[in-house]
Amino acid sequence: MEGDRPNIVKKFVNGTNNYMILTKNFISFVSRKEAKEMLLDKEFTNEFVNEIASILINPQILNQNITTIDTYPAIELTIKGEYEKFGNKIGMIMKFWIIFYEDKLVFLQGGGIDNAEFKALEKLYNLITNSVIFPEQYN
Repeated sequence: MEGDRPNIVKKFVNGTNNYMILTKNFISFVSRKEAKEMLLDKEFTNEFVNEIASILINPQILNQNITTIDTYPAIELTIKGEYEKFGNKIGMIMKFWIIFYEDKLVFLQGGGIDNAEFKALEKLYNLITNSVIFPEQYN
């Protein structure tokens, strides 16, 4: 599907689970080398991860790694917690890859209700993310 909110490029929906591609402006342009150096700074990375996790109530960080997506530095993050909508709280689990791409952050994120369906779809989220390329770097 086309994104239905600002910054959402594409959205794949399967029942209560989804995988989205989002972009956001970063504070400034950073080269791949500068981004790698930033991500080696544990204070920066932990602060950044905690900000992302704050979208959920009582977030638990299940996994946090520094990785690379098609030569670009990224944070891989899995969190679970509760999401509140119209006074109802729903247990959620989300997996993010946040790619530091020049003056943008590219978010690849899969998520849904915290149940066995997410575990089954997590492999698909990994495959989709592994297929991402940034073609202009190959010119």
